[in-house]
Amino acid sequence: MSMANITRQDWVEWKALRLEEVKSSTVRREMNLLMPVMRQAAIDLEMLGSPLDQVSRPQVRDERIIRLEPDEEDRLFHEFACARNKLLLPAARFALETGCRRSELLRLRWSDYSHNGGTIYLHDAKNGRGRDILLTYAAQVVVEELPGREKREGHIFPISAEALKNAFERARLRAGVAHWRWHDFRHEAISRCFDHGWTAEQVMDFSGHVDIKSLLRYRHPRVSDAVARLRKMESERQAAGSLRIAV
Repeated sequence: MSMANITRQDWVEWKALRLEEVKSSTVRREMNLLMPVMRQAAIDLEMLGSPLDQVSRPQVRDERIIRLEPDEEDRLFHEFACARNKLLLPAARFALETGCRRSELLRLRWSDYSHNGGTIYLHDAKNGRGRDILLTYAAQVVVEELPGREKREGHIFPISAEALKNAFERARLRAGVAHWRWHDFRHEAISRCFDHGWTAEQVMDFSGHVDIKSLLRYRHPRVSDAVARLRKMESERQAAGSLRIAV
């Protein structure tokens, strides 16, 4: 069809057809790509406006609420240790300890590592700003044991994204934890901070989030912990009531 003749109804029908073939998240991404194209076409063809802007994008509900169970962690890291790619284990341990995204992890450089400060400065984080990756003791041990620190040059994890992804995919299948994704390490790390009673502001310092709404998508409290807190509160309330009656 000529772009000048495409109507809103044409786009509505296209969206409906695409939703029969692919997931709503895919259709949403495609519309995000097409919208600026249609807006430019509307300008060039002197149209009143882009008809695609009048079509709502499909809602996407793809939030995954998942935590790493102790037995799953044991199986995963056993397979990471047995992998032929020797950078898989330290990279995964670092991701779980720091909540660092895979893309960020692969950009970390020795020249930005502060041994005394316990940080690695990331110049181009996802939020468009630089930020310090805060290191737990375990994360710092991982870094210290990697080759290359003496030279203070190059990447801390000298591995391509594809190689790391392939090694991880094979290991998680061997471990029987096929549902676990690399980005879930970030979710788990942030959830553990909340588990230990950190405030939202403290967790944002750790994770690099700049708004609370985005941060809370990563908070997945364990139901068992919530029940334990509830029953502890109940016991304390009952104890306080008994004390008042005794007095």
